[in-house]
Amino acid sequence: MEKLRGQNARPPIAAAAASLLQSCGRTGDLRRGRALHARLLLSGAAAASTFLANHLITMYSHCADAASAVSVFGAVPRPNLVSWTTLVSGLAQNSMHRDALAAFAAMRREGVTPTEFALSSAARAAAGLADARPGAQLHCVGVRLGFDTELFVASNLADMYSRCGLLCEACRVFDQMPHKDAVAWTAMIDGYAKNGSLQAAVLAFRDMRREGLVGADQHIFCSALSASGGLKDGRLGRSLHCCIIKAGFELETVVRNAILDMYAKSGDLENASRVVKIDPGGWNVVCGTSLIDGYIEIDRVEEALETYTELRRQGVEPNEFTFSSMIKGCAMQALLEQGTQLHAQVIKTSLIGDLFVGSTLLDMYGKCGLISLSVQLFNEIEYHTKFAWNAVINVYGHHGHGWDAIQSFDRMISSGIRPNHITFVSLLTACSHAGLVDEGLKYFYSMKDEHGIEPQKEHYSCIIDMYGRAGRLNEAKKFISEMPVEPNAHGWCSLLRACRMRGNKELGEIAAQNLMKLEPDNTGIHVSLSGIYASLGQWEDVKAVRKLMRDSRIKKLPGFSWVDANKQTHVFGSEDWSHPQQEQIYKKIEELSERIKEEGYVPDIISLPVNLEDSAKERLLRYHSERLAVAFALISMPATKPIIVKKNLRICADCHSALKFISKVESRDIIVRDNSRFHHFVRGNCSCGDYW
Repeated sequence: MEKLRGQNARPPIAAAAASLLQSCGRTGDLRRGRALHARLLLSGAAAASTFLANHLITMYSHCADAASAVSVFGAVPRPNLVSWTTLVSGLAQNSMHRDALAAFAAMRREGVTPTEFALSSAARAAAGLADARPGAQLHCVGVRLGFDTELFVASNLADMYSRCGLLCEACRVFDQMPHKDAVAWTAMIDGYAKNGSLQAAVLAFRDMRREGLVGADQHIFCSALSASGGLKDGRLGRSLHCCIIKAGFELETVVRNAILDMYAKSGDLENASRVVKIDPGGWNVVCGTSLIDGYIEIDRVEEALETYTELRRQGVEPNEFTFSSMIKGCAMQALLEQGTQLHAQVIKTSLIGDLFVGSTLLDMYGKCGLISLSVQLFNEIEYHTKFAWNAVINVYGHHGHGWDAIQSFDRMISSGIRPNHITFVSLLTACSHAGLVDEGLKYFYSMKDEHGIEPQKEHYSCIIDMYGRAGRLNEAKKFISEMPVEPNAHGWCSLLRACRMRGNKELGEIAAQNLMKLEPDNTGIHVSLSGIYASLGQWEDVKAVRKLMRDSRIKKLPGFSWVDANKQTHVFGSEDWSHPQQEQIYKKIEELSERIKEEGYVPDIISLPVNLEDSAKERLLRYHSERLAVAFALISMPATKPIIVKKNLRICADCHSALKFISKVESRDIIVRDNSRFHHFVRGNCSCGDYW
């Protein structure tokens, strides 16, 4: 190194220094590279040799020290083409995309004609920003210089367009390429997958294989697996898995995670579990979260909880996506105890500030019946995203707080957050459950006019439900006749339920016929029809419906209610004699029946679509599953805890009346979540205002 002193380094010594700098860059040895740079500065060689300066820029870029690379470039008195290309490439490589584009623009202003490598790096920077404006300008530069069909340039341009959602432009660039390598195919397959064109991604992968391209890497396989999982195409996924095994990528962590995610999204949890076991020590947060999410999606929450426990046992710390999936599962089945434990772990791992986790937590508490905790969590969120607003509006809606939902929506708009179609489903549901028909119609018609959102079938169904709950069946019928789309099953079901409540035989039969076409196995259709006929005293029609059910082997869906007590879930059916404490439960039922009658309760025997004596009807009503669950909770749970009962069917009118009286005589808060909404029974009143 002593020989490097002087204004200019001799070429052999400069070449040796360049070789050492390349070695530092390849190994990422920044400390050694800095020491070498210092020696070159002391000798004066770095300042005098553009050749060495270019190697220094490259070395610093490879060692992720972009600031030093820029500093070296700034000290070069006369940067040449290689200097500019190296700078642009280094900045893009270190994700300093705006700086890379600025350097490319400065290069052009200096009159330096870029090489295809500089243009390729600039295009990669535009892709990193997902900004089509500078990307299109670079495309024009490429066309003028004749580089637009060069492999590296075209691949990055195609990637840039696909990341900007401009798939047509990406395809045009891709199709004009005379030769395509794995990078180009990856750009297109990944672009299709990330833009939701999953079938196109699969077809592109097949075209690539058909052309016999060798050297397909893990990135291509991961993109194809992502598309396969999105399509829930297990057959294609298994074929991809075979290709991956043949290519020798199965044990690559990123590929194994993608395989597991594909199986999980396809609903094939057995194969997903096998993938985890390929390498017993290969548990990681990505594969664990994918497996948990797969179980949650098919409502196998118990297995999701077991997977979560195993993930922790393996020493893997959950991330925000893990917690979000787990909390979502607890919300689906109203598992309050498990949900609160997860909440504690979220706080412990300092993820409580994550916006998505916070939104799922408030949704979970809402679906477990604790609306006050939901609102508290919402107020504690520092920045309210669209997810948070949608969650709180949905919670208000399912608890019957229509005006609160409307106020939240108005605050959301005032804060500058644009609603989406999910927002309006929640808002219209809230208006429906609270009887706010005029307000609901106002917001429905504002969707397209004010927010540019085309109403979908689910929005029309909300309006049908809104009219039906309010008893405005003629308006519901007129609305359906004027709809631009056919009602979905939920719409017809809402109308049928309203017809049963109002005893409208003609419209009820129309709703039932249409619903049978969409859901021929829906047993609730015949039960509702039977209820309409019974309310009108048409017992022959009731018998005919029941005969049709017997002949078609259609069985009425049994009603179940469940309540969590003493760290166990207790499930009850109507007239259920299977519980170990059934004697105490039925004794409590009889006691409650006497006490609520003294308070003014009158059994609603008309609601039963059976031709029996009044005393027999009373007995049937008395032992409905929700009353058994409440009676059990009263004798098993501390008086300070609210009783939360979940039910798979809609609560009947008589049980609704009885539970109001029970909440009064027992001085207990009772919360019932049926398949439609929440009912909070407090001191003889229900939060729904007897409107549900």
